[in-house]
Order: sequence, then structure tokens, then C-alpha cells
Amino acid sequence: MMTKEHIHRIHRLAHREWTAAARKLDLSFNEFEYLSAVQAEEDRMRIEDAHGQHLQDIVATLGVTKASASTMIAKLEGRGLVTRFQCQVDARAQHIVLTDAGRALMAQGEAVYERVAARLNSTNE
Repeated sequence: MMTKEHIHRIHRLAHREWTAAARKLDLSFNEFEYLSAVQAEEDRMRIEDAHGQHLQDIVATLGVTKASASTMIAKLEGRGLVTRFQCQVDARAQHIVLTDAGRALMAQGEAVYERVAARLNSTNE
């Protein structure tokens, strides 16, 4: 059974791994969380209607303000990690999707969690 001590240990280990990886990747954990939200919605939406999500979907997924999400998406777009395009259904909205560079960085970020899982599995055996 998972205890609060286990969760705290996992959090500390993941935080240390992210701190080290962030310097190498030039990607903060917060930026990774936004990219993850874009990817998760993109994967879900791809099945349903073949396009990315709106800013409001990211706001709901991450529990952040619209202003905060808008600022971060603009920053990620400026870095070439996401792109936006006009929604065909709602002219006021834009869809947000990962670029190839964003997908590549996501894969490297996900590797952080693979390393954490490997370390946890090796200490639990």
C-alpha cells in the first residue's frame, strides 16, 4: 500500500531528477506540464475530431488561470514547441498542438520519469 512517506520519497526523487534535467533540456517542470497537457488533449482530440485543443481545455486540465495559460502558450509558441491555428467551428478560438520540436522535448522530459521509475524499482527489489 502507498503511504504518505512513499509519495513524499517519489516526489523528492522526481524533483531532484527534474532539477538536473531542466538545465540540460532548457525546459522547466512547469513548461513540461503545459506540453504534457497539450499532448494529452491532442491525443484525445485526434481520435474524436483530428485537431488540437483550445486554451480553455489546458486551463481546465492544469487548473490554472486563462491569463497564465495564455502567457505560457505564447512563450512555448515563441520557442517553437507549440503552434496555434484557427478553429473551423469557433472563429474566436484557436487550436494548440505540439510541433516536432515540442514532441522531441516531451520525449526527453518523459525520460525523466522513466529514470525515476527505474530507480524506484531497483530499490524496491
